[in-house]
Amino acid sequence: MKTNFKDILKGKFLVKEDAYRSWNFIFFITILSLISITSSHMMDRKIRKITNINEEIKELQSEYADIHSKFLKMKLSSVLNKLVNINGLKYLEEPPYELILVDKKEMDPKRK
Repeated sequence: MKTNFKDILKGKFLVKEDAYRSWNFIFFITILSLISITSSHMMDRKIRKITNINEEIKELQSEYADIHSKFLKMKLSSVLNKLVNINGLKYLEEPPYELILVDKKEMDPKRK
């Protein structure tokens, strides 16, 4: 049985006796197309999400670097001396000393 181009355009292959083969193939191709389109949309969504997360990471890294450099500057002794002098405190010339209190009861050898 010869199928010519006019019969294909008219769709006669879809209504013949063995048309179930054609319908199965068309259904299969439709399902594959839908799966392909869906996976493409999911991939695009994931790519956008990854891009947004990467941008946020870059912003947070630059913010961290800025805060870290400010912290290191504030840690310098010259900056600390300026802050202490502004508040009326003076820098210690000598290190502080420690008082150690001893209980008299513990020092008395007779009490043991």
